[in-house]
Amino acid sequence: MNSMLEYKGYHASIEYDAEDNIFVGEVFGITDSLNFHGTSVTELKEMFEQSIDNYLELCEKIGKSPDKEFKGTFNIRIPSEMHKRAALEAAKQKITLNQYVMKAIDQSFQTQENIKETIIFIPYGARQMNWESHSDEGFMAMFHDTPIWSKKEKSVYAGN
Repeated sequence: MNSMLEYKGYHASIEYDAEDNIFVGEVFGITDSLNFHGTSVTELKEMFEQSIDNYLELCEKIGKSPDKEFKGTFNIRIPSEMHKRAALEAAKQKITLNQYVMKAIDQSFQTQENIKETIIFIPYGARQMNWESHSDEGFMAMFHDTPIWSKKEKSVYAGN
C-alpha cells in the first residue's frame, strides 16, 4: 500500500483525519511548509497539484528559488561509538565514511526477492541433522567436499 503522492518531483504523505472526515496531505523533503486536504481521493490529488503549482508560481513571483527535495545531503546523529566503528570500517575498506554510509543504505534496500531461496524436502525416514548449524559434516560430504553456505540464501525446510 502506498500513501504517497508525487507531482513535479515533489512528494506528499497522506493521512486520514477521522474527526473531520478528510484526507490531509503534507509535502515533505523541503523546508517550506505545504499542506493540503480533500474529502475524496480525486479532490486530494487536485489540491496537492494546486498547492505545488501555487508554490512554484509564488516562488517565481517573489524571486525565490523553490526548495527541491532530497538535495543529496543530510546530517544524521548516531552514538559516538557507532561513528567510530563506521569510520574504522570505512578505513579498512579504503573508502570514505560517506561511501561507507551510502553502501550501507544501498544494501538496506535489497529486498527479499534478491535472496535465493532453497527448499529442502526431508522425508521422515531421513537421518536427523541440525541444518541451521550445519553440524553434520559427514552428511554434507556426500554432496560436496566442503559445504557451501551463503548469507544471501534463505533456506526453508519441509518434511512430510
